[in-house]
Formats: sequence, structure tokens, C-alpha cells
Amino acid sequence: MSFVQSFGHAMIEAYLEEEELHYLRDRDGDFVIEFGYDDEIAGHPRFLLIAAGEDHHQFCLRGDTLRRVSRPDWDRVIKLCNEWNSQYKMPKVYFEVDDPNASATGRVVCEQWLNLENGIHQEGVNGLTSSFFSSCFGFWRWMERQKDIESLGELELGEDELN
Repeated sequence: MSFVQSFGHAMIEAYLEEEELHYLRDRDGDFVIEFGYDDEIAGHPRFLLIAAGEDHHQFCLRGDTLRRVSRPDWDRVIKLCNEWNSQYKMPKVYFEVDDPNASATGRVVCEQWLNLENGIHQEGVNGLTSSFFSSCFGFWRWMERQKDIESLGELELGEDELN
């Protein structure tokens, strides 16, 4: 096991290199990881890994699927986010809209913040990041199943109305 180190961009980069993940860096030195379209989640997974705060000791992990949610579906998606958050601890999910009065679409975001001011082992960063990725994929698969379940319910209603 490695020694406890100060958390920062170098630890995130070490994880990404070890996992052989392709990434981009923004002006702040934070990391963007984009994956190709995934049928199982009906989206393009994208993750942002940030060393935030004045001393870069806050680890912010964000994920989304680049999929936009149209206004008629906002209430349903907010309910699903609340249901997920009441049942699971990771990731925290929420519905984000740029301007509630003007926007026609929004998106679901997965997020986790960790205060690593006291330092962390590289293995800890690796485990937390892998767990976050995995739990995001779990959430996105769960969302797709909920959509399938709703479709089945609508189908059954339609059949009952015919009888």
C-alpha cells in the first residue's frame, strides 16, 4: 500500500493512466473522460473529475450521458432522481436546467464530492473513482429499466381499455 499523499490533479491523472482511459484536460487542469454510445444506457457517458477548492483538496466527480430531457418529461425525471436518492447513497443524482423559465431541455447529473484535505492513498482515489463510474452506470441502467416499466404499464392500460 502506498503512503497517504496530498490529493490533487496528479492522483486523478495516475488513476486515469493506470486504467488506460483517454481523457482531455480543461484550462483548470481538470479531466474530462468521454465514452462512446452505450446501448444499455441509451447515451454517451461523460465524466468530469475535478480537484476543486483553494488547495485542490476537494474531489468532485460528475457524470452524465449527454442526453437532454425535454420539458414534458421533467416531472417524471425529477421523481425518478428523488426515488434513486432515497434508496441509494451513491451517486447523488439531480436534474439540472440552465434556465427554468426559458430552457426547453435539462439533463440528469450524477455527482459525488469528497473532502480529502487530510490526504489519501492512491488506492483510495482509484477505488473511489472506479466505484463512482460503476454506480453511475448502475443508475443509468436503472433509469432505462424505469422507462421500460412505465412503457409496459402504458401498454397494459391500452389493452384494458380495449376489453
